[in-house]
Amino acid sequence: MEIIALKLGHVRSNAYVVSEGKQCFIIDPGFEGTEIIEYIKSRKLDPQFIYITHGHMDHTGGVKQLKEIYHIPIYAPLKDKVWLTDTIYNYYPYDIPVDQYVVDGDKIDFGKHVFEVIETPGHSEGSTSLYAAPYLFSGDTLFFETIGRTDIPFANEEVLIDSIKNRLFTLPDKTFVYPGHGKQTSIGHEKLNNPFLKERSTDLE
Repeated sequence: MEIIALKLGHVRSNAYVVSEGKQCFIIDPGFEGTEIIEYIKSRKLDPQFIYITHGHMDHTGGVKQLKEIYHIPIYAPLKDKVWLTDTIYNYYPYDIPVDQYVVDGDKIDFGKHVFEVIETPGHSEGSTSLYAAPYLFSGDTLFFETIGRTDIPFANEEVLIDSIKNRLFTLPDKTFVYPGHGKQTSIGHEKLNNPFLKERSTDLE
């Protein structure tokens, strides 16, 4: 499986194109989808679906454009619906075209892989991570040596720390973590080096 990160928009959010053979899926196409489309065309890939880890605008802006071109299903967390529909929290003047809302434990098939939805609230109420060993797409929950923001609506630092400690830090140390911003890391590295989490993870050693 090949995983390519494309840094999009002024906040450089990570969109991922995950491919195996000629099939691929897309995670968090932020702002607009032109760069993703160009990459897919250059590799002659066949997109299967889009997964949104959480509803914030820097992870959803390219969804409508990609949906109109590829007509593929869109998965998004149910508990972040407030960011995706006709509310004051949706940055865009239209509903994000979600086909299926997901909850904790839901499975999404991609070739021989089965990805599991892990609810990891804290950065947003509905934040999720997507996992198929040894790969974890953590959205804005866990970053390289830091954690997601909690100074925004529906965010809670205590809940975020609990999500990381009790949901993500139970995964194998060798799990590769692909975050919504910044560079790749691993569960083991974050247990040992993340200043927001290191003291809290001693009981897991």
